[in-house]
Amino acid sequence: MGFKEEVEATPHLQGKWMPGLGALRQQDRQRIEPEQTSTTHLRGSADIDSAWQQLEPQANRWDFAIGYQHSNRSDEFVYWVETHTGSDNQISTMFRKLDWLKNWLKNDGKRLAKFDKIFVWVPSGATSFTKGSTQVKILADKGITYSGSIFKIPIAHKTSKP
Repeated sequence: MGFKEEVEATPHLQGKWMPGLGALRQQDRQRIEPEQTSTTHLRGSADIDSAWQQLEPQANRWDFAIGYQHSNRSDEFVYWVETHTGSDNQISTMFRKLDWLKNWLKNDGKRLAKFDKIFVWVPSGATSFTKGSTQVKILADKGITYSGSIFKIPIAHKTSKP
């Protein structure tokens, strides 16, 4: 099954799949730029944060999943995107959010865990560090890609998979 079907079959996500970037908040859509927006490539999105807000109101939940079909891959790819304040004092919050997401993917989200993926932090608003900073290296060591103010999804993934 593809991204859309797996989102719809995941507990608490029924009805959360949206075409394109429709599941993202309006202010966050402007921070994501897929190179190709046709449904052939941009497979849709899901708002994980709002789906779990009532169930875990105090948790540091991850925001969104974006399904994408790259031109050089045979299977769909999921970008797990968190739009959050980009400052030094938020790095530990990002680690808690990533821990929450990884735990969720092992349990209720296991249907979506099967997709190849990356975890992306897109700062909302001004940021206090640059792409080459020590903070970005620390994030990368923990598995979080820091995008800068705009996250660009390429038509071809940098590593292909048959």
